[in-house]
Amino acid sequence: MRIPLTALLSLSLLSAQDGDVGVVHAPLVPPSDSSEVEALDPPVGTSTPGEATDPARHGPSYVESMQAAIEREATREKEPEGYVHRMRNGARGTWTVPSRKSTRRALSGEHYATNKWGDTNMGLAFGAPVDLVGVWVAGQAEQPVWTSGLVVVGFRDGVEVARTPLFEEIGADYAWFPIDLEGVDRVEFQARAVHLGAGFYALDDLTFERAGERVVLTFDDLGWQEPLSGSDYGGIAWEEGSGDFEQDSYAIVRAPLSPPGNPDAADDDETGGETLLGGNGTLPSVGTSFVGPRIADNGAGWLPPDTHGAAGSAHFVSVVNQHMSVYDKATGVRLVNISLQSFFSTGGSAGDPRVSYDHFEGRWVVIASNFTSGSPAGCFLAYSLTDDATGQWFKTFVAMDGGSDSGRWCDYPLMGLDSNGIYLAGYMVGGSNRMSLFAIDKAPLLGNPPALGTVSAWRELPWEGAIQPCVTYGTPAGCYAVSRRSSTGLRLRVINPPLAAPTLTELGTVVVPLGSDPPSAPALGSTVNLSTVGTRLMNAVYRNGSVWTGHTIAKGMRAACRWYELDTATVTATQVGTVKDDELFYFFPGISVNANGDAVLGFTASSANMYAGAYYTGRLATDQLNHMAVPVSYKDGAGPYNSTQSGTNRWGDYSVSSVDPDNDLSIWTIQEYARVNNQWGTYIAELEFPTGCTGSAQNYCTGGLHSGGQTASMSQSGSRSIAVNAFSLEVSDAPANKTGIFFYGPNQVQTPFGDGFRCVGGSTFRLNPLIQTDALGGAARQVDFSLPPANAGNSQISANSTWNFQFWFRDPMGPLGNGFNLSDGLSVTFCP
Repeated sequence: MRIPLTALLSLSLLSAQDGDVGVVHAPLVPPSDSSEVEALDPPVGTSTPGEATDPARHGPSYVESMQAAIEREATREKEPEGYVHRMRNGARGTWTVPSRKSTRRALSGEHYATNKWGDTNMGLAFGAPVDLVGVWVAGQAEQPVWTSGLVVVGFRDGVEVARTPLFEEIGADYAWFPIDLEGVDRVEFQARAVHLGAGFYALDDLTFERAGERVVLTFDDLGWQEPLSGSDYGGIAWEEGSGDFEQDSYAIVRAPLSPPGNPDAADDDETGGETLLGGNGTLPSVGTSFVGPRIADNGAGWLPPDTHGAAGSAHFVSVVNQHMSVYDKATGVRLVNISLQSFFSTGGSAGDPRVSYDHFEGRWVVIASNFTSGSPAGCFLAYSLTDDATGQWFKTFVAMDGGSDSGRWCDYPLMGLDSNGIYLAGYMVGGSNRMSLFAIDKAPLLGNPPALGTVSAWRELPWEGAIQPCVTYGTPAGCYAVSRRSSTGLRLRVINPPLAAPTLTELGTVVVPLGSDPPSAPALGSTVNLSTVGTRLMNAVYRNGSVWTGHTIAKGMRAACRWYELDTATVTATQVGTVKDDELFYFFPGISVNANGDAVLGFTASSANMYAGAYYTGRLATDQLNHMAVPVSYKDGAGPYNSTQSGTNRWGDYSVSSVDPDNDLSIWTIQEYARVNNQWGTYIAELEFPTGCTGSAQNYCTGGLHSGGQTASMSQSGSRSIAVNAFSLEVSDAPANKTGIFFYGPNQVQTPFGDGFRCVGGSTFRLNPLIQTDALGGAARQVDFSLPPANAGNSQISANSTWNFQFWFRDPMGPLGNGFNLSDGLSVTFCP
């Protein structure tokens, strides 16, 4: 959704000396680091009453069957074949101010202009002769799509009068392009094509002289993603492009917005202190799995999908941008394929959707933003009358733009629930850089007839990317909400009942390891890296005194998935884990936790050598703290994905995982993957932990310092279930390219041996053959429980047995001169 143009003229009139080209503005201070915003934070323990919203502004409300919505879908005007709603469809490129997430860096202030879609021939008409002095130029978005050269052609009365030499100084930093065209009334910027016939660039501080006065257009009185083409901004007619270039086939949903002055930290958290890493968790297995919504399903002609879904008693419901599907959970058969426009009976947008199953009541709840700055602005809301997603629904509209949010609209809406209510949050775009949180009393929704209950609001909350209300299990005192206050802090709040007059209590900030803005993710065949959006939290779940949440961060110059378990009583972190890889980029994590405290994390993985695919990992409650299993794919990508608008390859905004309400144990996830022909798809999977598996893994003893100046460490991946038989031993930080072997035994000791210590005692068993560490000092060996060592006899690895493992390796240059050394020990208890 575009923000309306707020001004038509931005003129800096200078009485400057020759060579002055503009005014450089002081950089804005991000609110997360601002003492002013910190001063606005209420003290810990402060409870703030909610603002009662005007009931007359909500609605209309009504009850209808899914069948009625399906019949409406049948009459909805369908686009011609090959046409998808709001795609380019042969339209020209346009001049625009990029969105916040598509903005690389302005030269002065916050904004600049760019050639949307990378159109290679863009015009400006001045209406009368001017002297075009020059402009600052840089590459736009990702380097592979930056144009490598620009020529500006000047016209007077429709006739070409001059052109500049080819300007090739286009890179990450701005360079001054001295255009020096005198007496021209129109110009064309002609770019060299580099990607699918397109070439992207950024222009800032466009400088010209009109009637003896120097004018510098800084674009800083415009908003994010504001159109210039069709306007007379600066007294110029900003034209559409006329370049001949390829086009994307589908509409692109703009990236989630961030307010001015709120860039995420750019540093890599590898430099910000040690983060707990580990792959000793237990991997669940895939049960039922099936294809989810795909592009070109009814209403789903949008890029990216913004993947969301939830498991219910009989159905799995998925919503993506402008689309909803209902599946038979047991068979994967799709029962409903409908646009959200038809489901909500709206002729406009219904985007950034979310769905949850209300396990307290056996009902479904769906929301979507109407993406409008007109009144009312807010979210559509649907609440099913039973657990049957194909049955009757209560539908309404929640106006979120009242009070101090008047004239604003909701971007990136979030949703949580508990036994008392439904909770919404979002960034209210326009005006101050603030977020708002809403509580909806659930009791009237359960009435006969159902009705929308009291809606309370807390407005002007600091912008923190996303305030995630929790999907709540159990009956805590209220509904918890979590947000990323800073790169090292997560803020906890709680909404307290009764929801006829709720309060919001500030619980404090949980100190966590540094988590900074992730890089974009390369993918096989993708000319431009996939956008990873940033560090905003993806979803949140409350269970047994803990809030679980996750987001994408930078780790080792790659995107990685960070997850947290936060203790609500002590406002501290119980666990912090980072799921990363030395080659793959991991992003968009969705987390959930079951009745046993076992957790699943679903996300996207990609690399320069791999198409974007759907991945997952997990852990048992009894696993080593801060560890999840080594991730695996459950749906490989099938092709490249290229879809650029302002040079950004939009992949999505979030993903989610959810617990199956039937058993409260298996966890479902829905993730995106790349299909063929630059199309997205989604895949749904049920993930099951071994029944009754209470195995564990714990490091003990110490390794000796080796010739590389480190100590080797043991870990394990896969499942500790004997039945699953997918257990692997791993060692890291050993000397590179050295021969070694894993072995195990029944007892724990710490006896000097070689340059280190023997940590395994009693009768020991070698896991042949000898293996060699890699260039990073790592090695792994899968252990097949059905093929024990020849001398194991009755001492085989079996259910409920505990064994101790270690890695022996050669080290001829070791510090003590014994020629060999050992890792630390790993004690593992196996389950059935």
